[in-house]
Amino acid sequence: MGKPDQISSLTWFLLGVAIIYLSYRLGLGALTNPGPGFLPFWCGMILSGLSLLVFFRGNFSRQAGKSLREIWRGVRWVKGLYVVLALLTYTLTFTHLGFILSTTLLLIFLFRALEPEKWMFAVGGAFLTSLISFVIFCRWLDVQLPWGFLEKIIF
Repeated sequence: MGKPDQISSLTWFLLGVAIIYLSYRLGLGALTNPGPGFLPFWCGMILSGLSLLVFFRGNFSRQAGKSLREIWRGVRWVKGLYVVLALLTYTLTFTHLGFILSTTLLLIFLFRALEPEKWMFAVGGAFLTSLISFVIFCRWLDVQLPWGFLEKIIF
């Protein structure tokens, strides 16, 4: 990492500090009754902390003398494109198929196409994850999620 990385990490640090300050002025509230600045405050803390980590780690990085081409060599760009296309498809089918079916199909694709897992794990894990997420968000937290035919059958 060179000087540009250190400058960008300091820029992100200053943005995080600004977020922390403005969030504090909004009011943090309490853990049991959070105020409007509670979430942005902690996001600013995380942003500032991570940017400091990047700044200090940049001085001791093994990649300090490497060019950008050498650093990015070996990155599997095709898998990233597959993830973007899968998420785009997910957003387009989410309201039509319902939460459980669309999320299960997305997770099966991610489990099988990106890092191949056995079919039993991919299908079972995807369905259980979708079902548990639906119960947590829709039933316990009262989040309005789109209902498809699976939700109508199960619930």
